[in-house]
Order: sequence, then structure tokens, then C-alpha cells
Amino acid sequence: MEELSQHILDIAFNSLEAGATELTISVWEDIKHNLLQFEVLDNGRGITAEDITKILDPFYTTKSFKRVGLGVPLLQEAVDRCGGNLKIKALPPGGTSVTATFPHDHLDRAPLGDITGTLITLITGHRQLNLVYRHRYNRQTFIFETRQLKTLLRGIPLHTPEVLVWLKNYLNLKIIDLRRETNEEFGRAG
Repeated sequence: MEELSQHILDIAFNSLEAGATELTISVWEDIKHNLLQFEVLDNGRGITAEDITKILDPFYTTKSFKRVGLGVPLLQEAVDRCGGNLKIKALPPGGTSVTATFPHDHLDRAPLGDITGTLITLITGHRQLNLVYRHRYNRQTFIFETRQLKTLLRGIPLHTPEVLVWLKNYLNLKIIDLRRETNEEFGRAG
């Protein structure tokens, strides 16, 4: 996978296939501390301690369909290539947390990529999903919640084409604005 957003999407799909209806995706970029971290939390059926140890093995999967089993091993490889860290935890009473940490300026770190496209894909493909997206860039934070947007839309479906076009532009601008408001010189973006 060429972008971290593709890893995030893969993990999120795993969450949805595990029955998640609530999904929180968080991205932290801290230039001063040379950190880029993302976390995907869900309320799905969770993961057993035994599966946590096996899930890093290529082609291991608990799925009965689409049996590939390469997503997490590829993420582990991307993390290892940069000297980062990957943590997978079961969340009581149900759910899973996947956290990947990278040195922000590492030359082999994949770019964050099209995070807006990832969010739009999740929203359009899973209409009942309650998605929270948090993106912190240094001291600036942007938070988006589908539940809040659904309230504002007063019954207009999120997957309406006009809403999706507006949402794509809104998310792009808000994520770009995070970097603009810090008045920092742009180094490696994303």
C-alpha cells in the first residue's frame, strides 16, 4: 500500500466486517516531536489474544470470505521499515484498537495520502456507520462526526451526491487548514 490512508481504510473495513457500527479514526502529526500516529477504534466483536499474535502472519485471517490476510502484515512492514511501532488491542467489552506510530520525517514513511477519500468511502459504503474523525496537527485539531452532520442535515441522507461533494470539499479544506494555521514552513506534507 502506497499511502497510510489505504492502511487506515483496510483496518476500518476489517472493523466493519467485525460488526462495528461506531468507528473513530484519529491522526496525530507532531512535527516538534517528529511523530505521525494513527489509531482506528471500533465497537465490533473484538479480537482474541490468540488472534492478536497470529494476525501479523501473512495470509492468516479469521474471515470466511475475502480470505487474503495481508493488510495487517503490510502495515507492520511499513511500520518496521521506519522504526515505528504497531499496537493492536482488544477493547472491553468489545471492539479493537489499532495504533501505528511513525517518525514523521522518515524518508521511507508512506505519505498520509487521501484521507478524505478514505472517509468518503467509509461513509458511502456504510450508511449506518457513526464515524468520528480527529486530526491533530501540532496544536491544531479538527474533529468531524457523522452523527453531528446527520443532525444538521435534518433527514437528508449523507450519501446524497450533493452532500458528498460538499463533504469532500469541506474535509479537504479543514485538513489543509490544519497545516496553514501553524505558520510553519512546509517540509514533508502528510
